[in-house]
Amino acid sequence: MSDRARDLARVILLMSFDLSALMGYTGAVFLRCFGSGVGVAASLLGLAAWAALPLALGFRAFKARNL
Repeated sequence: MSDRARDLARVILLMSFDLSALMGYTGAVFLRCFGSGVGVAASLLGLAAWAALPLALGFRAFKARNL
């Protein structure tokens, strides 16, 4: 897993446990962006795309090589 995906997963975890108050102004911005259900859904969709796109490209490349 890349660093960006780990960071996004950490932000989702922080928002789900209401730990954004411990992060100061950054936590307030994160809460505003990712605090709602739509924000969590968008970030989870982003994580899924981050994993699915390289997987699909890998399958396509291996299928073309007949390995």
